[in-house]
Amino acid sequence: MSEKIKVGIWGLGRAGLITHVSELQQYPQQFEIRAGMDIDPERNRIFSEKTGAPAYDSEEAFLQAADVDLISIATRSQDHVSHCERALSTGKFVFLEKPIALTRADGARLLELDKQYPGKLFLRHNRRFEAPFNNIKGIIASGKLGQVAEIKLCRHSYFRRSDWQTLLSCGGGQLNNWGPHIIDHALQFLDYKVQDMWSDLKCIAAIGDAEDHVKIVFKGESGLVVDLEISGGAALPQNDYTVFGTRGALTCRGHEIHLKYIDPDQVFKQNTAIDGNPPLEGGFTSGYADLETVNWVEEKITACPAAPDDLHRIWYALYAAIREGVQYPITVEQGVAVVNVIDAVRAANPAFAQH
Repeated sequence: MSEKIKVGIWGLGRAGLITHVSELQQYPQQFEIRAGMDIDPERNRIFSEKTGAPAYDSEEAFLQAADVDLISIATRSQDHVSHCERALSTGKFVFLEKPIALTRADGARLLELDKQYPGKLFLRHNRRFEAPFNNIKGIIASGKLGQVAEIKLCRHSYFRRSDWQTLLSCGGGQLNNWGPHIIDHALQFLDYKVQDMWSDLKCIAAIGDAEDHVKIVFKGESGLVVDLEISGGAALPQNDYTVFGTRGALTCRGHEIHLKYIDPDQVFKQNTAIDGNPPLEGGFTSGYADLETVNWVEEKITACPAAPDDLHRIWYALYAAIREGVQYPITVEQGVAVVNVIDAVRAANPAFAQH
């Protein structure tokens, strides 16, 4: 086992104090929490009780902590880029929570920082490790569904949310909440080759002024359409994934994947359409459809990750990159591609421009 990575967590809200701390404590052989930082004294107190590590109310003292290798940035969204820059300037590694940036300009700044501090900046797009997403990528690559024509991605709920993440002035909205995860999935399916894009934003159930309903339709250079919908105003949720191909389809909700596809060994005899008039007798389909029997295969699969905590595997990838020189699977360029989509969607929906 290589040397542990000593971690300082900057921002002790829901992400930093609850998610990052609880995940890191599951990997004591790889990581050790050594410091925290927040402007709220009560959160600092809770952090120290949970971790046994000191918590700072001074950013400078926290950044200069000598026994920290990695700063995990979980502050408010609009501070991510400036805090990332300050942390990198100390020579430490940085693990940057999503949204990594709010604008195209800030995304460009992250690319500059990545060049200035090579091998130091890592992005926390943990949904890249989601078991259903990776299972579905594998099914598509297998060819079972034939040529894929359309993919629908949905994350639905109905939630009268009222915290700062519902306010445009605070960098709120579903584009910055679920958006980075699901847009990242969409771009992965499209191989980052987007020909056209349409979008619409609405506020349906949230109390603030930021969007809680996001619709984006991508058309890839290959012709593949990815229809993405994220909503906090959908009382009847749809499937998380739906995939339509020339030889079958799949749906997925949670970890349950349902496939229906034509037997791979089946070859159809009729390969051309007929331009004559169909007969009037014999029933509706007799003259309108190819009557060869279709041999369908149906499967129901539970998407099982390599470990039960599939989203937490991002910490293993981070450790392997820093201590073992293994390539980290999420590049800064890929993260900035997501930011550029979000920036373009806001530009097309000016009522939801970030303040």
